[in-house]
Amino acid sequence: MKRAEAKAQGLKFYNTGKPCKHGHLSDRYTSTAICFECVKLAGVDRYKNNREAQLASWHKWHEANKEIHNIRVKRWQAANKNKVQADAKAWVAANPDKVKAKALRYIKKHPDMYTAKAVASVARRAKRVPKWLTAEDRWLMSEAYKLAKMRTNMFGFIWEVDHIIPLRGELVSGLHVPTNLQVLPKAENRMKRNHYTLA
Repeated sequence: MKRAEAKAQGLKFYNTGKPCKHGHLSDRYTSTAICFECVKLAGVDRYKNNREAQLASWHKWHEANKEIHNIRVKRWQAANKNKVQADAKAWVAANPDKVKAKALRYIKKHPDMYTAKAVASVARRAKRVPKWLTAEDRWLMSEAYKLAKMRTNMFGFIWEVDHIIPLRGELVSGLHVPTNLQVLPKAENRMKRNHYTLA
């Protein structure tokens, strides 16, 4: 296709089927007639020769266009889920110390949320988390762990979130749901253990 034809059709790119003067058999920009590979290589060279200036320019653009950037990133991630998952697994495998440090920072910053997730994980393994739980239910349960932390700070001794009907009781097993949670002092919770007294 010739450039004039691409212009007439309103196309952004066109391809002559012949290599450019640098030997690239690539699409060309209709606006400039320059091939895509030449532009890409020029950008790489420009970045290598002016790395600090290019990074400063990118950071300036990013600060002014965070929403646009986030939309582009999410769009790319959605279109490349397998690559994103593979890269994440590879990074975790190659950086165990960083993963551990990040986890510890999260636990220190959100101890109540971490405890809630840990208990939910145990409950899932015990198959005690119903599929019909709503986002509001999960929020209520996380609030129970926040309440336990708040009471611990207020009273000076440890409070815990207990399952009223134990997840793995001797006679009956309960579910990991808001209505089955209560906040108790640690000593009382330890005495209760997995027992449940039927009324």
